[in-house]
Amino acid sequence: MKIEQLKKELGISNKDIAEFFGLTPGAYANSSAKKRYEDALSNFYAFVKSKAGGQNIKTDNSTTDD
Repeated sequence: MKIEQLKKELGISNKDIAEFFGLTPGAYANSSAKKRYEDALSNFYAFVKSKAGGQNIKTDNSTTDD
């Protein structure tokens, strides 16, 4: 899946992607690793989507102190 498709499907922006990787939008836009970030995100999304069988994935964003 190309990053453009992923962004459209999920309704995310470059700003959102920058935040995923702990970057400012400017740092993300000018990063020499931008393509690697986008490829990794696309690959991860495709992996998760295939594991879920196309069903909605329930996430638990809570944290625990184990």
